[in-house]
Amino acid sequence: MVAGNSRWVVVGGADKGGVLVREGQELASLMASSRLSTGAEVEELNMVGDRLHYRLVVGEGPKDGWVSTKISGKELLSRKEEKAKNVSIPAALQVRSVVGPHAGYRHRWAINIDNWRPSGDADGQEFQFLLNLIHEEDERKAVMRFRFLEDKKRALVSRLLIRQASASALKMNNFKSIQIKRTKGKKPFLAEPLPPDHEAPNWNANCSHEGSWVVCASEPKAVAGIDVAELRRTKKNGEPINFHEVFRENLTEKEWEYVKTYGPDPDREYEAFSRFWSAKEAFVKARGDGIAYPLGKAEFHWKPLEGCEDKSAFEGSVAIEGQHSNKWRFVQHRMPRSGPSDPPHWTTVGRGPLTEIVDANGEFTRTLRKHFTADEWKEVLQEESPHFDVLPVAGLVPQDHMTDYVKAGGCRFP
Repeated sequence: MVAGNSRWVVVGGADKGGVLVREGQELASLMASSRLSTGAEVEELNMVGDRLHYRLVVGEGPKDGWVSTKISGKELLSRKEEKAKNVSIPAALQVRSVVGPHAGYRHRWAINIDNWRPSGDADGQEFQFLLNLIHEEDERKAVMRFRFLEDKKRALVSRLLIRQASASALKMNNFKSIQIKRTKGKKPFLAEPLPPDHEAPNWNANCSHEGSWVVCASEPKAVAGIDVAELRRTKKNGEPINFHEVFRENLTEKEWEYVKTYGPDPDREYEAFSRFWSAKEAFVKARGDGIAYPLGKAEFHWKPLEGCEDKSAFEGSVAIEGQHSNKWRFVQHRMPRSGPSDPPHWTTVGRGPLTEIVDANGEFTRTLRKHFTADEWKEVLQEESPHFDVLPVAGLVPQDHMTDYVKAGGCRFP
């Protein structure tokens, strides 16, 4: 190992939300929960071949870790003094494909709030700048009503995710003309303007937050529901949760039998339970009736998702009151972990039909403009449900406001 004090700048990864970080030098070591943002500046701690052990100086991402400076000849990080003469980010990546006008209509975004530490906390310039990107005064007040900073961060990021997803679908670089409303059940939705009906006739988005993660899923044709579950099997006072008893009515007999196959380790059982819980939450969030729906009426069945690492992702179906439904499809992913002591998180995305929406006021339903035949619907459900792109908070800032965001203390993205 060769120690040094060189500074490096991240020049790659703009199309993926940054550069992959691992805890150790080995490529098989534990992956960090977020990426090192494009444009970030780091200090070299050690260098082994093309593997750099760094400490974060400017930008977003893990405060330290190991990254590859190049992969297959493609430069990911450049020494700061060489960047100006040797490296330029391709013009096509200046507006990246994951967020913004070229991001399409189907999004899977995740932000780890543990890695975002705004200067001055919620009263600081960066947080307040982001808060004021939300036009609706009642929504801004709702964010600041929370007592703890972590809850304020979750509330702010979830609202920005909905607005950035809407702006991206509308091919806009700001939120100025975007109107977000809520159903009677408090589900946020894009009221106007709407994406073109020939490309995204039923565009909608849904968010969830728990623990470290705030996540968002959007769909152009099906109704989307999403839930992230933190696998922390204790109450805030440290007392273990008796989930077998507390949630006994929320899972079916077959689901509890599946959970018990992960025993006798209670943590493994709780992980299996939480996967069911996350799926049920995604199901009722897509429907729109939330906790009013008796969760024990929905029974989920899983199989490994093709092309994913063993037990890291699953594909699911649902039986409603004992009858298999061919109108729904669920995909479940295990989220990255920052370290072995951090509780795992599972995220479930559900896609369902317009016919099962619960919308008392009818405003959300009126934004959904196309019903499908049975054969068409089969094709809709089999469309790809992509992996999650882990974004920095800066990824939620529209490009029209990026310069001002940087002045407020944020990091430019991409």
